[in-house]
Amino acid sequence: MFGLEGSLMPPGKEGVKARAVIVGFDDASVAEMRRLLDTADVESAEAMMVALRKVHPATYIGQGKVEELERALEAADADLAVVDTDLSPNQARNLEKAVKRPVMDRYGVILEIFSRHARTKESKVQVELARLLYLQSRLAHLWTHLDRQRSGGAGGGGGASRGQGEKQIEVDRRLIARRVALLKKRLAEIGKERAIRRSARKDVLKVALVGYTNAGKSTLLNALTRSHVVAEDKLFVTLDPSVRTLDPFSHPPLVAIDTVGFIRNLPTGLVASFRATLEELEDADLLLHVVDGSSTTARDEIRVTEEILKELEVHETPRLVVLNKADLARGPAGVNALRVLSPGALRISALIPADVDKLRDAIVEHFRGCMETWEVLIPYSNGKLEAQLHAHGQVEALRYLDKGIFCKVRIDQTWAKKLRLDQFPPARGARG
Repeated sequence: MFGLEGSLMPPGKEGVKARAVIVGFDDASVAEMRRLLDTADVESAEAMMVALRKVHPATYIGQGKVEELERALEAADADLAVVDTDLSPNQARNLEKAVKRPVMDRYGVILEIFSRHARTKESKVQVELARLLYLQSRLAHLWTHLDRQRSGGAGGGGGASRGQGEKQIEVDRRLIARRVALLKKRLAEIGKERAIRRSARKDVLKVALVGYTNAGKSTLLNALTRSHVVAEDKLFVTLDPSVRTLDPFSHPPLVAIDTVGFIRNLPTGLVASFRATLEELEDADLLLHVVDGSSTTARDEIRVTEEILKELEVHETPRLVVLNKADLARGPAGVNALRVLSPGALRISALIPADVDKLRDAIVEHFRGCMETWEVLIPYSNGKLEAQLHAHGQVEALRYLDKGIFCKVRIDQTWAKKLRLDQFPPARGARG
């Protein structure tokens, strides 16, 4: 089924896409798995719904459903079965034996998509690490087909000798262990490089776009920043954070950051592997929660995003909810549905320039609301502070007096504290 290299996905028949029968547990989960498989270039032949009362320890689903799945695979002439949950290695192995077809779980499908979309050095290392950790516990499964190949040897060792599969498992375990250690070391080094890059952006305001996968974040980032980040109508196209200037003329400058999309039941191993990437969210001054307003499962997608933000401990960062794709809402009923979905959210379409301008204004207004007006008298010996006020605030008045430079400035609360403006006379801080 799996290999240490190459695709996790079993190939289809020559010249034809692989065909899969989905084992799902609710309609929303099956619809999402169809999209995942489409992104992985696999045809969804059929879906078999299972009302799971309890998990069967050997095969996850009961014996009756296993037999039903075998018949469905035969009838659809399918190449594999996809179970929309995370299976243990033993469950996957037992299912494969029973249905005589490769079996993939949800983790494997998402990992395959991540593997195909990794572009940068960092994401490739992250994906490879997640892949090896996934395969590490499945080596016995991988080499099952060699269990029957016993090598008696020239001396006729008989039962004393071990099978080729068992020997290969030991070799692979050592290879994986060494590779995992190397990848973790590389990720640590990349993490240091990323920390340096983040440190270089400490003087700018950061808006991070977050949300469910395929909510239109990359399209919106392109529209907001007039850039060309890859945006496709597929899941998990963006794995690496993309940083683009939103307003170079603001003080301080304003940048937007696109991040990897979320999904329900996102495997914990992938969250752990991509934690370095998601650290961008920790430094964000504002989260732009982008929602696909046209999705029939938008409410659930909002809930999933909120749960992951809480897991990442960034749920208290200020946020602005944006209902994207509002142009697809038809008639009064569609508009009312958007209003109910997230009261107070901004309804826009990333494809309509006027809507994008409205969102950009809302972002700028948010940061204006976080600014304070300060009047300070700066000694001539501290010319550096004057330069910092111009860089990080909006200087409204500047007068050169006998005792120093009088400056009236609107500046973010955080920067007012960093620059210790309360130490300079007349030091009258007032809310703007």
